[in-house]
Amino acid sequence: MYICTHCNQPVPDPVRLLRGRPLRYAYKCPRGHLLYDRRLLGFTREQSFIASFFNALMACAVILAATSSAGSLLTKSHTAWAGYTLVVFVVAGILVISRALKWEKQGGAVARLVPRAMGMGLACIFAGSGLFAVRLAIHLIRYVDERHLAFFR
Repeated sequence: MYICTHCNQPVPDPVRLLRGRPLRYAYKCPRGHLLYDRRLLGFTREQSFIASFFNALMACAVILAATSSAGSLLTKSHTAWAGYTLVVFVVAGILVISRALKWEKQGGAVARLVPRAMGMGLACIFAGSGLFAVRLAIHLIRYVDERHLAFFR
């Protein structure tokens, strides 16, 4: 079920409009508001925490792979592109969680969007900080191996 964040009402049967590109639809509530939240990065449809967490985690992985490969094609090093992407993931996660906390305080029908927003936000933060920790561990292992090998030579 969709929820209109402007009206704070559930929308069981949204109005479906064709926009621009072929087969690209937009959904509106009966009062004309778009059922889309740009901070939530998608339509305002109810979803469980687990489903939104894994969907957002997969989207983060695809975005990271795309930016890393594009960065390696454009420059000699792809690490800067990946680092910027990880920072963007963390910032997006913080913004989505702040939106979820706002909806939780607001109450009403939009409170049913809180699990989806929290799942997306935590997935973005987990992807950004987790991949940063993996990258830091790889650099630390390389540094320790180089120092260790130099010590025994």
